[in-house]
Amino acid sequence: MWWSWESTAPGESRQKLLVYEAAEAVYAHPDLNAARRIIVLAVAVERLRTLCASPVDELTNCVEGVGGMKLIRFGEPGKEKPGVLLNDGTRVDASGFGSDYDEAFFGNGGLAALRRWLEGSGSAARRVAPSTRLGPPICRPSKIVCIGLNFRDHAAESGMEIPQEPVIFFKATTSLVGPNDPVVIPRNATKVDWEVELAVILGKKASYVPKERAHEFVAGYALHNDYSERSFQLERGGQWVKGKSADTFAPLGPFLATGDEIPDPGRLGMWLKVNGEIRQKSTTANMIFDVPTLVSYISQFMTLLPGDVISTGTPAGVGLGMRPPSYLKAGDVVELGIDGLGESRQKLVAYEAAEAVHAHP
Repeated sequence: MWWSWESTAPGESRQKLLVYEAAEAVYAHPDLNAARRIIVLAVAVERLRTLCASPVDELTNCVEGVGGMKLIRFGEPGKEKPGVLLNDGTRVDASGFGSDYDEAFFGNGGLAALRRWLEGSGSAARRVAPSTRLGPPICRPSKIVCIGLNFRDHAAESGMEIPQEPVIFFKATTSLVGPNDPVVIPRNATKVDWEVELAVILGKKASYVPKERAHEFVAGYALHNDYSERSFQLERGGQWVKGKSADTFAPLGPFLATGDEIPDPGRLGMWLKVNGEIRQKSTTANMIFDVPTLVSYISQFMTLLPGDVISTGTPAGVGLGMRPPSYLKAGDVVELGIDGLGESRQKLVAYEAAEAVHAHP
């Protein structure tokens, strides 16, 4: 696929690069009117189609082969800027790239364009201090789709049957926060619980996707703590979404790792601690339904948009499954991690305390 500039033919990668660079330079020329710009782009796309033997939608919306990257967003809540985390831990401000990590970014070849920007301008970009707050690595998506009971041991500890098909529920997108932000215990909550999960971020619009092609629609992966209020979820009637959607209940990150960074999402170790004690320790290899199955399955019932999140379920070790059950209280600290996706840390705060902070910043 052409974004990677890979080819089996000698010199062909260089030809692709030259075609792209020439088209970009001519298109930006101030003397060209709109009609001539369209002609330039049409000629460039046709030439690239010849070189790559790829359909136009793959040329403009390819997810695979962009080269591994770790995407971050940093700054004050609601004012985050895009960035990239380098392999040596350096944080690069990608504001100069010109786009945040939203639906349009993922759906219009943004990953490949960001890679090119990073290679050409990354060395001169501003560095971000390690102390700067990290926000969620993506903008608010159209959907957060969660999978329930996707680990046999978690289904057993919850006293529920092993599902024959994936259990799907939603989490409100307003619950999305940064990986190390405080988690606010909702008003009247008594049973706040933790769930370490692998999150999948979509890179292309997905509808009726065959399982064998599911990987083509994945932009990357992130660490997610699917916080839950069990009394809202299980004791108040209706659907689980009520117990999953409180503000701050979806810490995501610290970064989004692109697919090239995580070649096998089905073999990732995962863990979670509460106040320094291990509560969950497992691997994504124990999932009942793997990532390709979930992407394909969900796309049979709804259209997934670029940037949408699928949270793939949690292993045993949640508070609900302890005997007696044990839930979080203000002051508790939750730490979690997944191989290749970093670690996050959240401190629980009471609703009243959080409300007072917002009222008197």
